[in-house]
Amino acid sequence: MPRSIGVLAGVLLPVAVVAALSGCSSSGDDKKPADKATEATVPAAPAASASASSSQDAGGTHGRLDYTGSLSGGFDVTAGVGCRILFGELEAVTSPDADEPDGSGFAAPSFDATTGHVSVVTLITPDGHTFERVGAKGVSAAKQGDVWTVTISGAELRAADSSGGSVTVNGHLTCTKVHGTEAP
Repeated sequence: MPRSIGVLAGVLLPVAVVAALSGCSSSGDDKKPADKATEATVPAAPAASASASSSQDAGGTHGRLDYTGSLSGGFDVTAGVGCRILFGELEAVTSPDADEPDGSGFAAPSFDATTGHVSVVTLITPDGHTFERVGAKGVSAAKQGDVWTVTISGAELRAADSSGGSVTVNGHLTCTKVHGTEAP
C-alpha cells in the first residue's frame, strides 16, 4: 500500500470528526450550524493557507533518527520532510515527503507517522528493515517562528516481518514543506 494512502487516511479521519462536530455547540451565540462548520474548516489568516508552503529549502540535512534494540543504527535525514498540520496540530509527517515526485511509495531510509486518535509510525532503516506500530507514542511537533520541528522520543516499533524484533526510535525532523491549516 502506498504510504500516501495511509497518511491520507490518518489526516482525513480527524477532519471528518472535526467537520461532524463543528455544527454542535453548547454556547448561546447567534451563529447557525452551517456558519460554525465554515468557521471551523476555513482558516482565518493567509498564514493558515490550505496550500503547501515551504518552511525551508529542501536541500541539506533535515534531522536525524537513531534506533536501538534488536537492530541499532541511525541516519541523517536528507530527503524532504512533509508535515501535515490540522488546526495547529501535527497530523502526519513523511520523509521522504510523500508529495515530492520521488516520495511516492516506501524507500530506504524513511520515516512516516500519523498522530491523533489512531497513530501509526513506520521506520525503514537504510538497510531496508521495516519497523512499525499502530498506536505508537512519542511523536510530537512544535512551531518556532515559521519552522515546524517534529520530535521522536522513545517511539517503540516492532519488526514488520515475523522476526519478533523491535526498536526504540529517537530523533528530530525539520519540516521542509507544510501542508494543511495552521490556524487553530
